[in-house]
Amino acid sequence: MVVLLGWFGSVLYLLNHGYISVVKNWRPNIYYAGNLIAALALVVSSLIIVSYQAVVINGFWALISILLLIKFDVAKVPLSKRIFYLGFILILIWSAYIGFEQGFYSYAFYTCLGWSSSYVFCLSYLLFCSKKLKHINYLLLNFYAASALLPILWSQQNWPVFTLEVSWALISAYGAYTRMDEVHLID
Repeated sequence: MVVLLGWFGSVLYLLNHGYISVVKNWRPNIYYAGNLIAALALVVSSLIIVSYQAVVINGFWALISILLLIKFDVAKVPLSKRIFYLGFILILIWSAYIGFEQGFYSYAFYTCLGWSSSYVFCLSYLLFCSKKLKHINYLLLNFYAASALLPILWSQQNWPVFTLEVSWALISAYGAYTRMDEVHLID
């Protein structure tokens, strides 16, 4: 039953992420409701198999989705892109330190990458939903977050979420590619 719940959440997330990646005029309430249902399914399944990064990410997504569905203005949350990116850089530096110190194939390094993924997934979702982050940047950050989570999920044998993240990375890359017209280069 737990495995089916995990697979259900993963498939629903992928359908939902594909929806905002390929549909230019997507409807926010459909996206938020789908995220809420998928997140709750994955929170339960990941809790049972003790996959804490997945619990944190999906718990946060569930919370933000609830707030958005009840029309709470998440833009009021005092988070700026500058603070987000500073935190992201600090986490990457810490992860690199752990990698050099304990090895880039160590469980400790995989754990750091997993927590960097949690940070990026959660806060980029908040910034995107509060319209503080461009769609293409959100997709590129999702590509990173999905990819960075893979080693820890593999070692935890969390196959529904592992499959979700591989697919999520591919969908994010495709979505970003289709939105390349949003990139404005400075002359």
